[in-house]
Amino acid sequence: MGITDVINLIIKRHNKDTLTVKEMKQIDIKINELGAIRDSSLKLKPLMLFSGESGLGKSYAAFLIHYLYYLLSESGDRLELFFRDYNYNFESILDNAQSGSQILTIPKKEVFDWLNKDAISYIGYLIGREDFSGSVEIGIPCDYDDFIFTYREELGGLQGQEDMMYQIELSHFSYNILSSKFEKNSRPFMLLLKAELKDILFGDYKDMGYTYLLPPSRGALMEINERPSFLSGMYQEFYDFKKVLNAPMQRPETVNQDIIECCVSVNEGSLSRVEGRIMYNKHGIVMPLTAAASSIKELAPLTLFLNRYSAKSVSFLFEEPEAHLHPNRQMKLADMISCMINDGAHMQITTHSDYLIKRLNNLINLYQLKDVIDGETYNTLLQKWGIKEVFLLNPQNVGAYVMKREENGTSRIIEQNVVKDKEISFESFYSVIEDDMELTREIRKYLEL
Repeated sequence: MGITDVINLIIKRHNKDTLTVKEMKQIDIKINELGAIRDSSLKLKPLMLFSGESGLGKSYAAFLIHYLYYLLSESGDRLELFFRDYNYNFESILDNAQSGSQILTIPKKEVFDWLNKDAISYIGYLIGREDFSGSVEIGIPCDYDDFIFTYREELGGLQGQEDMMYQIELSHFSYNILSSKFEKNSRPFMLLLKAELKDILFGDYKDMGYTYLLPPSRGALMEINERPSFLSGMYQEFYDFKKVLNAPMQRPETVNQDIIECCVSVNEGSLSRVEGRIMYNKHGIVMPLTAAASSIKELAPLTLFLNRYSAKSVSFLFEEPEAHLHPNRQMKLADMISCMINDGAHMQITTHSDYLIKRLNNLINLYQLKDVIDGETYNTLLQKWGIKEVFLLNPQNVGAYVMKREENGTSRIIEQNVVKDKEISFESFYSVIEDDMELTREIRKYLEL
């Protein structure tokens, strides 16, 4: 899923012989103020988990991560706002362009300062607050000071029918378009800058092409076809996602069968669209989604997506995926999440579920156990518990954070060292469990009098 346009333009990478597979770089994000959150930091990982009490900013932290994916997604043009906000005159820039010359230099600081401010504006849009304020610093590891755009002209096409090709270059990317199709606007510059930023963040400009937001109470919206008038942007985005679920496909995508099996296991059945309606099939009993359990409705948007599309290079912000699920099915959901990460998806998850976290911990520990015990014993253990190797989770791919309440009512994000501790900490659950057990002991003491 490369960045392309519909009118004979192509973004391509130069020096193909020097290409190597690159890994996602460490992206450090500092939060000075974001809702209740103060003086905290995050590191971008394929799977990001946010736990803690309600009202401390889990969703805001997840929104901030989602912003990066949304900004650089193929389906969005939000990055064009940068060029609009800084009033670049592309008519003048391109009218005076000479082949082989540098036509535009944008300071790195200008771009990154804009990103930090735009992230706050975007979160305000998601939550329906135009006056939302905050302060963040997104640390993108760019080792040069300026984004420099170069312009070239060359003939292209069949011999005797050549046409002038315009080419704009940024770093090792170029944007090519026929002169007859060329419009003097920000679009080629936006697409090149997007490709460069994706290459810096994810190691490959073709990665993470799409991102989707699954907000709370999504299940109730699945059978409402006409878009209501929402006050918050998160539900606008969700309806855009629903359009993707319903869109006709030019050719079917190859889906991961292990993920499909996980979907069936979590839902204890399958979902399909029949004559415009979403139907749930449980052991041969077919009913409309409206008649299915709440847990099926809440998982329906993700299930329907995975039935049609590959999860590779797709990011999902998934709010409380455990909603309405029995603990046994929460564990199966953890298997599905891990399988999706291993297939190349990225996910940002807010959760109140200790069952979900416990299962993810087991998948992390089983991943690490492979190098500790012999292969036969290891395979026997997996078979005994019905766990496939594709479910196992590399702790290097996990960023786990717990929101901690401060005395003044604000919160701070505590990073959990999944690699060192070999698990995701249960800190946010311990005190509640201990207090409840203490109360139980005291009640029993009085009952025994």
